[in-house]
Amino acid sequence: MAIKTRKISDWLSANGQAVTNASKATMEDAIRTDIGQLYDGVFIMFHRKSDNYPLAVRVSSWASYQTGGEIAEGVLLVEGGKHLVIAPTEASSAKWSSKPVSSSDTSGSVQISGVTTTSDRIAALNDFAGRANTTAIINGSTSSNVTNTEDYAAGFCNRYSRTNANGKGLTAGRWWLPSIGEMAMIWANFDKINYALSKINGATQLQTTWYWTSTQRSATGAWYLYLNDGGVFNYYKFSQTRVRPVSAFLN
Repeated sequence: MAIKTRKISDWLSANGQAVTNASKATMEDAIRTDIGQLYDGVFIMFHRKSDNYPLAVRVSSWASYQTGGEIAEGVLLVEGGKHLVIAPTEASSAKWSSKPVSSSDTSGSVQISGVTTTSDRIAALNDFAGRANTTAIINGSTSSNVTNTEDYAAGFCNRYSRTNANGKGLTAGRWWLPSIGEMAMIWANFDKINYALSKINGATQLQTTWYWTSTQRSATGAWYLYLNDGGVFNYYKFSQTRVRPVSAFLN
């Protein structure tokens, strides 16, 4: 027996209703909003050694790739139309910059231009410009205010590198110090990211402690986030705390 079908518009018309331009537009807007989130989730990213092509696979599938000699470059987090690749390892202790040297000696402190700078916590949380921030921090490094070596947060991230057996992948210069908004994404997905990291050989899991961000507060301070309860605070740039580089799903 054949199955009879009817157009939705015909059914609505038969029941005293109609598809209007207004409802059509509303439906299209809703679909566009949702479609960017259809693939939200956590994956493991790598550049395939056979052709250096970037791929991201489900965490449950990673073991076979790793056994085959593939090297994970990081955990790919996709959320609400944004994405980050979280590095498998981190710096356990780094300063934001060399100035100020202490809370009692803030002479020579520098507010680096081109970096998102705010004293407002809400405005700071809306900063997702980590890559641009890091570039500005690196470019703003001077002999009297150092930011670009591995001893400092942005410098460590800028020099970070993860590659496949051919030396291809997310090389130095492709990583950055996450902004406070980007770090908040990591905090919100803490358990899922750590589960993915647990499947990567040699990876270091995220810690429930403070992490630097590239969002600046002033000449003397920058913002950091507590990956235990999501606390957002600012502190002196000479403070030593953890640093986790991030990148993008790049060729």
